[in-house]
Amino acid sequence: MITRESIPALRRGIRRKFDATRNAHVLLGPERVIVLDDIAAAITELVDAKNSVARISGLLAERFSEDAAMVETDVTEFIRDLVEKGLAAV
Repeated sequence: MITRESIPALRRGIRRKFDATRNAHVLLGPERVIVLDDIAAAITELVDAKNSVARISGLLAERFSEDAAMVETDVTEFIRDLVEKGLAAV
């Protein structure tokens, strides 16, 4: 279960980088490339095994001048999706 206090991290072997060919940030893993939209790129930039879901949400709410509760819901859902796909752990 992912909570506000959960501290997500990309799994070993998963890297985030900018792909100049695609002109987008991507997650790279064994035999997979996932192209990230701007929001996903902003979230994964902060998924570093140091920031909690609450901190990631707060930073993004401030950066984009959005409602913190709404951002936290979206961040939690996105991180849950990463975990279910085996790309991250909490």
